[in-house]
Amino acid sequence: MNVTVLLVHGAMNTPWIWKPVQERLTAQGIASMAVQLPSSHPDSRAVQDIEADVAVLRAAIEAAPGPVVLAANSYGGVPATWVAGETAKVIEIVYMAAFLLEPGRSILDWLGGAFPDTWEFSSDGRAMKFGDVENNLLNGVDPALATEVIKQLSWVSVQAFHQPLPTTPTETKATYIITTQDRALPPPAQEAMAARTTRTVRVASGHYPHLACPDEVVAVLAGAVARAGT
Repeated sequence: MNVTVLLVHGAMNTPWIWKPVQERLTAQGIASMAVQLPSSHPDSRAVQDIEADVAVLRAAIEAAPGPVVLAANSYGGVPATWVAGETAKVIEIVYMAAFLLEPGRSILDWLGGAFPDTWEFSSDGRAMKFGDVENNLLNGVDPALATEVIKQLSWVSVQAFHQPLPTTPTETKATYIITTQDRALPPPAQEAMAARTTRTVRVASGHYPHLACPDEVVAVLAGAVARAGT
């Protein structure tokens, strides 16, 4: 079965963030795509909302030649969840330190209704950047690679964090990779989200396991691809 892994980045990122994972998937003969979510953009004036992200994912799923495994990190879990139930082509979602929200809730709801004081906002209030990224997101990542990530960071849409998830898929298989050293999305919160999935895997990583332990991430993704044929 010709399965494609569709990689969905988190807030402020670009598809570049998936390079270590894609290299390893290719080495195993597994096809992958990494898309750019419009909610993240280098120009704060150009960020779009979560529905634009969902549209990009819909198009990528439609373009895939066969079944799709959706793999999402952090914020990317929200548009991935949104789109997963719309088509039978999505056979599994892999959440890696990703938001699996309940229907009707937004990330801002999860944050308690207010953004942290350490976050930076654009002058027009449309976009934001997280504070202390090196400590909160990149712990466990090789320092040289972490420096490159920081150079690549974009603005992210404020509106996207306000928009609630309309529904969640009920028939799609789901695996949750819990990052036990995460300083951004606390492990107890991940455990609660993972309780709603089919499988749970724990890795000793911070918020970016795809950079800190890509071999372990790829092993989980390869397992999802293999299950597609059973």
